[in-house]
Amino acid sequence: MQDVRIRICAGAILSCSAFISLYGAAAALLWWLIFTPGLKSIVRIRSFLGIIFMIAIIAIILQILQGSGISYFGRMTVIILIGMWLAAEYQPGEFLQFGVWLLGDYIGFELGLIAEMAMQSFVTLRVDLDHIRMALHVKGIPETIKTIIPTGNLLIHRELFRAKDNADLLAVRGYQYGGTLTPVFFTCKRDIVAGLCVVIVVIVTLFPFVNFLYFDSEVLRGLL
Repeated sequence: MQDVRIRICAGAILSCSAFISLYGAAAALLWWLIFTPGLKSIVRIRSFLGIIFMIAIIAIILQILQGSGISYFGRMTVIILIGMWLAAEYQPGEFLQFGVWLLGDYIGFELGLIAEMAMQSFVTLRVDLDHIRMALHVKGIPETIKTIIPTGNLLIHRELFRAKDNADLLAVRGYQYGGTLTPVFFTCKRDIVAGLCVVIVVIVTLFPFVNFLYFDSEVLRGLL
C-alpha cells in the first residue's frame, strides 16, 4: 500500500474493529489476508511467535477465570498482525508527511518528527539487539534470564544516550518548534479499494451478520 494516509487510517480502524469483537477481528483478518503480503510482512518470525506465546498465556488465564480467553487470543493476534504489517510497510519520512498533512506545520510537524525519531530508535534498537545476540553466540553464552536482564539494561542506557545526542543535535541546529514541509503522496487504485473495504469491516463489526439473521428469523415468525 503506497499511500501512507490510507495505510495508517486503515490500520487504526482495523485494530479498533478487531479489539471490539470477534466478528470485527475475523473481518479485519480477512482484509489483512487480501490486501497485505500476509505472513511475508512479518519480518521476524521469532519475535512474532514470542508475542503470540505471551498472548496465549494470558488467554489461558482469562479462559480459566472468565471464560473469555479464546476471544482475547483471536482479537489480540489480529491486532499484532496488523501492527507488524504497518511496521513492515513503513518508509522513512512517512510519519512526518502524514503528521503535517493531518495537523499542519506546527503540531503535525512536531508529532511527525517524534514518530520518525521513535521509529529510528526502534530500528537501531533492533540492530543493537542483533549485535548482542551475535556476541553471545560467538562467546558460547546461552540466552537465559541471566543474560536477558543485563541485555535489556544495556539497550535502555544506549537508547537514552542516543536520545540525548539527538536532542543536542536538534538544539545545535536551532530547532525549536514546528517546521515547513510539503507532503507528497502516491495513491493507486488498490489503495482506494482497500480503503473502501475497511468500511465493510466497520459495518461487520458494528452490525454482525448474526444480528441480521436473527432479525430476519423474527420477521419470518411474525409473518407466519
